[in-house]
Amino acid sequence: MDKNEGKQHILLSAKVRDFTLWDAANLTEEEAFWKFVELRWGSEDQVTCPSCGAIARPYARVNRGQLRCRHCDHHFSPFVATPFADRKMDFKKLLMAICLYTASAKGVPALFMCRLLDMQDKTATVLTGKLRESLIQEMDTEILSGVVEIDGGYFCGKPRKGRLRLKTRPEDVAAALEAKLKGEPRAKRKPRSKAEARNWARRSLRRVVMVLRQVDPHTGKGADRTRVAIAYSEKERVATRLARILVEPGSTIMTDENAAYNVLSSWYEHHCVEHSVEFSTIDGVNENQAESYFSRLRRAEYGTYHGFRPKYLMDYAQEFAWREDVRKKTEKEKIQDLMERVFNSGQSHWWRGYWQGHHRDGEFPVQS
Repeated sequence: MDKNEGKQHILLSAKVRDFTLWDAANLTEEEAFWKFVELRWGSEDQVTCPSCGAIARPYARVNRGQLRCRHCDHHFSPFVATPFADRKMDFKKLLMAICLYTASAKGVPALFMCRLLDMQDKTATVLTGKLRESLIQEMDTEILSGVVEIDGGYFCGKPRKGRLRLKTRPEDVAAALEAKLKGEPRAKRKPRSKAEARNWARRSLRRVVMVLRQVDPHTGKGADRTRVAIAYSEKERVATRLARILVEPGSTIMTDENAAYNVLSSWYEHHCVEHSVEFSTIDGVNENQAESYFSRLRRAEYGTYHGFRPKYLMDYAQEFAWREDVRKKTEKEKIQDLMERVFNSGQSHWWRGYWQGHHRDGEFPVQS
């Protein structure tokens, strides 16, 4: 064994690449079919019939994408009662899409997936939407304990810059400077243009992603469990409600200097770091893992998807909570984890018939 192997980053290790997009591309359609059978039931010989419940190796009708029970002669797909129950896509292409989805650190745009795997943009949009829905339906709900970092970040409702820069007219600069010298509060003014008025209207779309991350300070491996929620603002009532529901009493909570978190000291050992002065206190109080989550999510917002909308913000927030929690797993383990959630989530309620007009009503429940 190489003496430097223990110091190598996990993503640089060869053991991480135990099942990649290249491996999926080299499978035949039949091999990809049996791969999904193995992912769902753990073995080709221990398949449970959804009709009679018999556990045995079924007959295969690969050309039809079906299995046939040896006991009751029932025909069923490896995706029966799952979000992909009615899929028409080849097993191999679907497996490649899932490999691409799990391997990405900051998400996969549907347009990129459809160009890479030769599918319609509509197909890629629904496919990724169903994966995010499964992550929400099967999200972890265990109570956090030990050391927990809590923070909030604003997403959606970003303003758009117009042709002219704001506050560059001489009269505006002079008025602002005079008010500052006199110590007067900044005066509110009416929008000067239609574009600026639209920007003010966009502010109503702003939401706060609240993140809670459990950290093990003794191992130095960062956070391993992440919980997220959507709120209208980062205020005391929201912080208290989430902490009381998701964090075990007596745990240690680390936050920034936001006054919304001061009340948490009634139930928890609360420490805060003043971010306007330092990133971490001399005693090690910090929010590095919460900021790591926001860094990944914000890069996806600006660089991958070019913007989020409130209706589907929770979908993306939960996707990246999952990505953070599995970041140190191998590619095969990520696929197994994702597909386990897919197989347990049942048929899709939000994306089944999406292009026929069956859409989710409104946004995910928002904390207020």
